[in-house]
Amino acid sequence: MRECVKRGSDARQRQCALLIALSLAAFGGLFVAAAAVYPGGNWLDPQAPGHRFFANYFCDLTQPVSLSGVSNRLGSRLAQLAMLSFGAALAGFFWLVPLYFGPNARAVARVRGIGEGAVLSYLVVPFTPSKLFGEVHAWLSLFAGALGLTAALCAVWALLRLPGVARALGALGALTLAAGTFHAVLFIHYLHDRDPAPLIVPAVQKVTALLLIAWMLGVAWLTLSRPREIDR
Repeated sequence: MRECVKRGSDARQRQCALLIALSLAAFGGLFVAAAAVYPGGNWLDPQAPGHRFFANYFCDLTQPVSLSGVSNRLGSRLAQLAMLSFGAALAGFFWLVPLYFGPNARAVARVRGIGEGAVLSYLVVPFTPSKLFGEVHAWLSLFAGALGLTAALCAVWALLRLPGVARALGALGALTLAAGTFHAVLFIHYLHDRDPAPLIVPAVQKVTALLLIAWMLGVAWLTLSRPREIDR
């Protein structure tokens, strides 16, 4: 593991880990604020009051008019900033996690290239709310998600081939990948249904996000907690 993390300067690694942690903290604060001011409504129950964690999609908060038909100007801006913060954390993660791949240059290039492409695609999503852009929003989400899942698959494959902490990171990544794939399958299955998708679809989205956050924080924490070994 020491040989893995020696690639790249220690200062850059720590800065990247801090970027991940601080960006996720900003995401959490902004998301809570956006949820607190969200007027209400979800796709299953447009008249539901307020935000419901497992019933609302993340992108519901970015709607300038809530699904209950009430202005959500402040909340939509907070939600967009939250998703930009999450994108910054993802960008840092896709740069940092390949340092734990060992001498696998192909995997490093694939994860960084595909992963940063996923981030760039993802950054468009919160600014194309479905109420204004229709299915463009859904297809952008699917495209960004496909790139993200591909990068995650490459990362998990590389990590699981190594012993120790790297394999543990790979196992957490595999759980994240499985949840993300399940959500993508559900999302596509219900995309063109006349009726709204069932509760399991937004719920699995939230579970996937929590697993991804844990994976990103695990990589950041490992980098920040082993400065002496990195210096050797």
